[in-house]
Amino acid sequence: MNWQSWFNAFCYELGLWAVSKQPSLALQPWFKQLMAWCRPDWAEWKTKKTIQAVDAQAKALSDQWKQEHNERVADELSRKAKELFPSSKITPLPNAIVPSVLIETAPPDDASEAVKALGGELRITYQLPSKEEP
Repeated sequence: MNWQSWFNAFCYELGLWAVSKQPSLALQPWFKQLMAWCRPDWAEWKTKKTIQAVDAQAKALSDQWKQEHNERVADELSRKAKELFPSSKITPLPNAIVPSVLIETAPPDDASEAVKALGGELRITYQLPSKEEP
């Protein structure tokens, strides 16, 4: 939009405000002509403004759906990991690039002190084998 279109849209908005304060103004022929002249530019401006608001809402909704999907996938992975590794500490990671799960397994009791000092097995995965797979 050029400056003339912006100015016409502003004049139309100003005219709407003026009519709300002084309704008799709407009956004036010059006011009717002014509003008719400015209306197309105002409609274009209002449409762009509305589309921008809808785009922002659509993006927010899309982000929310993606977050909910990632949380569902991470929770499902966490549930499967608890079935496959019952003695491990399971942490879902829904905010990772790909929804994942962190599996922390303590070292066995018969492990050496050096192995215990390093900690047990640690894995991060986005997929788990089913119980049927070897």
